[in-house]
Amino acid sequence: MADLTKAGARAKLSPWTLICYSAPGVPAAMTLYAVGVIVPGFYGAYVGLSATVLGVVLLATRLTDVLFDFGAGLLSDLTHTAIGRRKPWLIVGAVVLGAAFFVQMTPAKGSGVPYFLWGSVAFFLGWSLLNVPYDAWGSELAGDYQTRASLFGYRAAAGYVGSLTFSLIPALPLFHSTEYSPEVLRFIAWTVLALLAVTVPLALLVAPKEAPDARVKPDLRGFASTLRRNRPLQIYIGSAVLNGLSDGVFTALVFIYQANYMGFSKQIWIILVTYIGANFLALPIWSRVVRKIGKHKAWATGLFLTALCYPPMAFLPPQASSLIPMLLLVALAGATYSIANVASPAVLGDVVDYETFRTGAAKGGAFFAVQGLINKFNVAVGGGIGFLLIGWFGYDPARTIHAPLAVFGIKFAHLCVPSLLKFGAIALIWRFPLDARGQSIIKRRLDSLAARAAS
Repeated sequence: MADLTKAGARAKLSPWTLICYSAPGVPAAMTLYAVGVIVPGFYGAYVGLSATVLGVVLLATRLTDVLFDFGAGLLSDLTHTAIGRRKPWLIVGAVVLGAAFFVQMTPAKGSGVPYFLWGSVAFFLGWSLLNVPYDAWGSELAGDYQTRASLFGYRAAAGYVGSLTFSLIPALPLFHSTEYSPEVLRFIAWTVLALLAVTVPLALLVAPKEAPDARVKPDLRGFASTLRRNRPLQIYIGSAVLNGLSDGVFTALVFIYQANYMGFSKQIWIILVTYIGANFLALPIWSRVVRKIGKHKAWATGLFLTALCYPPMAFLPPQASSLIPMLLLVALAGATYSIANVASPAVLGDVVDYETFRTGAAKGGAFFAVQGLINKFNVAVGGGIGFLLIGWFGYDPARTIHAPLAVFGIKFAHLCVPSLLKFGAIALIWRFPLDARGQSIIKRRLDSLAARAAS
């Protein structure tokens, strides 16, 4: 097991260490992709819940998610064990997440609203307990600007592997159809449980714990004050929330739009694989862009190009000949969005360092709780808004023929709203004040303070 050399120092991270640290990102991505893209539509088409009911349930889960995220961040910040602050919570989170995910993926026909509601609440509790400490741990392992970008690049790659695995499972010869059937979802649930049982212990054993930190402990009650005084945090939260809502609306309606409206129920796995594959293949290109223009400008550029890919999809008629042009647009959207999965957590890591330098408080867990909350906006709030919108326009996922107003509603909600939200996020991201030079200065000063505290 790797060890940290001194209090406050950061260990050298080998490629093997980065791979092991990132490994739990594979099953975590499978769960988030399933819950964000397939599960809401599946509960509408198979279980029989209406679009409006799905929207209300997804929004209702937000009432508990805020407590889950900040609670997980605070608990991991204040935990003291021989294996560090973050690692114990990965164990707890993996158990809760795995059990809740299995429940969500295996509903009986007619399970009803309570089953979906409580399954969602349990899933997001497990997601918070696993991912908030996990992200904070990663930020604390990599101290400098480029290493942090590299670490979260490995994390993004693990996420792509998980998403790609999830998307390819329906194509396995084990199943009678390439649709996301109850049989396929059950198989995915068992696969996630097996991967969690392997990857979480691997990360805990190989990757080092975070550096001991003697600075002031975080006060959750002071977070509002922190937000008022920390301009980089304000910009990050505003832009990430707008982009998270955009992603939530778009991804929640992918299954309904492609399988139900466009008629691509047997090709939905190809659409998902195309998007994820383009995401992954574009990573090296965006890594070069980051080195040239910086993380936040690369992030804004990628979002701008992604926002331009959505509206043209609305002009494709629901027929077989539209599949190829749809795949081309999906590939472009995936390639241009690749940067966001790397830049967002890496930029937040820079914000954590800025706050630590400004106040002396170690708030990585609390700040990455914000990241976890934004990720859930991606799944729950955005998805709730999307389903409420199509329900308001009269779109019924259980039908195959739709009125003109309903067709306009699904196109407006799935394609136009996400683009508009992304333009708002871009306007904020472009103004982010911390670049490579500024973060390098902060890191040198933090290392100097840590060395003094250790002497």
